Amino acid sequence: MDESTRTWRDRVARWHKSGHSARVFAEQEGVNAGTLYSWSRRLGMKRSEHRQRSEGATLPALLPVVVAPAGATAPSSSAPLEIVLPDGAVVRVPPSFDEATLARVVRALGGAR
Repeated sequence: MDESTRTWRDRVARWHKSGHSARVFAEQEGVNAGTLYSWSRRLGMKRSEHRQRSEGATLPALLPVVVAPAGATAPSSSAPLEIVLPDGAVVRVPPSFDEATLARVVRALGGAR
């Protein structure tokens, strides 16, 4: 395997592991996104296969979310609550949140049925 192939194999593997889009990763690497896709196909490295292998080992366990009944008090804190989703998205809830709105957000995210 020549140096160029080794370089691209490493780059494509890092792209797949990064979770970034081809455009974002290519910009970070200073390469063309189309070239990144082309090498991925040429090397037979499918992103979905890599993601399935790596996600199974790295996903955190999900815990149930329980929304307290209206009027319940929470421990006093001025810090916002942060909910980090498996895809890395973060939901920040300020200390003075509206319970009904938060309950709708949790339902929309599939946390409460």
